[in-house]
Amino acid sequence: MLNSEVIVVSIERPYAEVYAFCADPLNFARWASEPDSTMEPLGSNEYLVDLPQGRRVMRFSPQNKFGVLDYQVFEQGQSEGPVRPVRLIENAGGADMQFTLMQDEGMSDEHFRSASEWVRSDLQRLKSLLEGA
Repeated sequence: MLNSEVIVVSIERPYAEVYAFCADPLNFARWASEPDSTMEPLGSNEYLVDLPQGRRVMRFSPQNKFGVLDYQVFEQGQSEGPVRPVRLIENAGGADMQFTLMQDEGMSDEHFRSASEWVRSDLQRLKSLLEGA
């Protein structure tokens, strides 16, 4: 079983607004790790993105009423990659964004801690963007 960590940020904006923003894949580059990345639409919730590890395909969950915002990142020519679980949960007048980070096979503990901090930073960027701070 892989080590995992659930990273949560509370966003003081109405759930519907946060979901509408986060469910649009083109907004991902506005808050995620590579804000300067361009996202080239490939169709069917898939985009070609330049990442530090090279050009990759990102596949996003279709819009749904359950707050599921999962995505996958994989090389062109592959059919899928590991699922990155992301959930948006209504919390009174706001929303909690939950990202479950998994320590991939062969990933060192140090790299896992670094990835965790990276995700926290991304989620804080999302919070600031949506709260207008």
